[in-house]
Amino acid sequence: MRIFHRLGSFDYRWRWPILALWALLISAGAFFAPRIGSELEGGGFDGAGTEAERVQDLMVEEFGASPATLTIVFDGEGLDARSEEFRRAEQAALEPLREMEEVRYVSTYATTRDPRFISEDGEETYAVVAFDVSIDKTQDLVDEVRRKVRSDRLETYVTGAPAVYQDIQTASNEDIRKAEKYAFPLAVLILIFAFGTVVAAGVPVLIGGASVLSTFAVLYFVAGSYDMSIFVLTISTMLGLGLGIDYALFAVSRFREELEDYPVEEAVARTVATAGRSIFFSGMAVLIGLSGLLFFPFMFMRSIGLAGVMVVFVSVLAALTLLPAFVGVLGHRVNALSIRRHRGAPGTRFWSRSAELVMRRPVVVILGVGVLLGTLLYPALHMDLAVPEASVLPKKYESRAGDDILRRQFDYQALNPMQVVAQVPHDPLSAEGLADVKELGERLEATGEVRELTSIYTVGERAAQRYARQVSEARESARERADRQVERVVDARLSELRSQLGFVPAGAEERIREEAQRRAQAELERRLPDLPEGVSAERVTPEGVANFLELPAARDSERLREAIDSFVAGDRALIQVVGRDDPYSEEAYAAVEELRSVEPPQGTSFLVGGLSAGQRDFIASLYGKAPYVVGFVLGVTYLILLFTFRSVFIPLKAVIVNILSLTASFGAMVFVFQDGHLSGLLNFTPLGFVDATLPILMFCTIFGVSMDYEVFLLSRIREAYENGDSNAASVAKGLTSTAGIITSAAAIIIAVTGAFAFTGIVLIKAVGLGLAVAVFVDATIIRVLLVPATMRILGDWNWWPGGRRTTFHPGGKD
Repeated sequence: MRIFHRLGSFDYRWRWPILALWALLISAGAFFAPRIGSELEGGGFDGAGTEAERVQDLMVEEFGASPATLTIVFDGEGLDARSEEFRRAEQAALEPLREMEEVRYVSTYATTRDPRFISEDGEETYAVVAFDVSIDKTQDLVDEVRRKVRSDRLETYVTGAPAVYQDIQTASNEDIRKAEKYAFPLAVLILIFAFGTVVAAGVPVLIGGASVLSTFAVLYFVAGSYDMSIFVLTISTMLGLGLGIDYALFAVSRFREELEDYPVEEAVARTVATAGRSIFFSGMAVLIGLSGLLFFPFMFMRSIGLAGVMVVFVSVLAALTLLPAFVGVLGHRVNALSIRRHRGAPGTRFWSRSAELVMRRPVVVILGVGVLLGTLLYPALHMDLAVPEASVLPKKYESRAGDDILRRQFDYQALNPMQVVAQVPHDPLSAEGLADVKELGERLEATGEVRELTSIYTVGERAAQRYARQVSEARESARERADRQVERVVDARLSELRSQLGFVPAGAEERIREEAQRRAQAELERRLPDLPEGVSAERVTPEGVANFLELPAARDSERLREAIDSFVAGDRALIQVVGRDDPYSEEAYAAVEELRSVEPPQGTSFLVGGLSAGQRDFIASLYGKAPYVVGFVLGVTYLILLFTFRSVFIPLKAVIVNILSLTASFGAMVFVFQDGHLSGLLNFTPLGFVDATLPILMFCTIFGVSMDYEVFLLSRIREAYENGDSNAASVAKGLTSTAGIITSAAAIIIAVTGAFAFTGIVLIKAVGLGLAVAVFVDATIIRVLLVPATMRILGDWNWWPGGRRTTFHPGGKD
């Protein structure tokens, strides 16, 4: 502890310069905090080089697909979407968008005549606006699009990925303000109750606020050169407030204890040597947990991990420098403005008696806790994972409202087809290439997962069949006209013979008719083309499609030219597949696997992309890395605690009980957000699944945060043990001395993170609720029951191989 004692002495001697430096940092944070939102980005779920990402790259680079699109939903509110009035209003609203230089094209029902553009009730339609710029740049255009597309006659909703990301950014800023509005007053009330003085209660709030503002100053500059997710804003606020206030709470509590026996300078030094040392190692545990997110290739996860590491670093730095300097200036005035006489932590007798009771029946307690935690974990056994987009937002946001209309009134599966990009050994427009495309399509349909399939072959086949029917109908009509003409010619010739000869010679009528039919047939064949080989009204072969595409009628068709551009690129052919299930469902992810398992024709290879495939690949990549992240976090945390407590079993027990804390949060996450319980209270629409990122985010955040209390508790137990108390007495003394303050700290974390459970974005709600549940379980069931019980059973083995050192001296040699 010697280094921490020296740091405390340094903080006191240089308290005014330290306060001046922090004042500059806090001022910078206050200046840059309002601007940080503009530097953050939505999305961030790609970057792993998955199959779906390769398909997306091919679609943009080779097939000419737009990098980003927005969907404009029009609601006629009773007006028929096919009516002239509706069409005029829609075109008037879209006209300003067509003039934007970033817009590539606008597709509507009027331009495509595709019935899928009309809703089931006939009162809504949508337009697809394709952009030539990236999703991030399109996101910057969302507000402009919304201003320009408004209509006096129609309700308009701008949705799509860029609009969702823009709304998430807006919602995140609102969430922070809303959470801070409730979190700060609750934290102050808890601190006043814990300390009994207004000044002492104000110090942790000051340190927590300083930690958040200072972190924002750092994040602003980092986000300028490194992609950062919009979610870092709320995560940083949540962790910064929670950890900053918690750390300051422990430090101020210890400082007040030391101030009773030592002068201010020594009290500051001893506070840093004891509470400061615990804060340092506790912060290391939290930092390790959050740094696990840096293992993932996705910007969304990495940026949250990086922001988390920053906020923990700043919070620990503030607790080890700013707080000692500040309380060094306050001195005994830290106890000013007392509101109650007794300054000790309330509930001391309760904690002491509970520790004694637990240690008398440790096995029974462990078994009972196991049953209780198993019950809390049970809902997690049927967890379903998916990656929502618009559904994470409250219904009041335009992108969510528009997406809800698309889901409710339109063929949502057709709006989000799977994209199969096939590489064929021959020209995709040749007979051989079309045969390969046809065969691959038939094999995909044979999986039973395909509701509708479109490719250059199916487009060409349908066009060839239409052409064959048109030619057949024309031939039939011309043949009927020719037959009538033949009869007129025969009648006229027979009349002429009768006039000249007075009779018709035998066999003349047959000869005249045959000659007239021969000439009519020749004229018919001259005027009407023959069907190409392989094409008939009943059946079209791949060779027939290839032959048809060479005809002038096909080459001159604008629709066929667009189809060729859309479905053929070099030696690659695109097959669009509409599945049978919601693209966000587990069934849709399974369908992707079924399609990918199809054996292609010889010489042909293919990739499957699209929304469902992208989500399936994201989840697979995420959880493919998860075992390494879990191993890293558990292993490094164990080593840190091993170094901190010089014990083999204490770190192992701490890791295990922390994992048990997670079980409660996972169960709560499924119970609430998947099953929909408490959705009315928390004001959200149940997803029917759990956001795939949540278990990872919660593990990396909760594991470290809940380790805080374990470290502080064990530090006081270790301190008592090294001062000569028995293991049982040390456990009782450590629990009794920290119970009140840890309970207050847990209450603050629950208040801060719980406030985020009432914000708008479902992901933030879940993280906030998960942290609150985990901390509550850790501060009650784990700390009050499980920790004393396990330490009672282990006895002196708790401290093996370090054993008992000499009497504790904070300022002595470590």
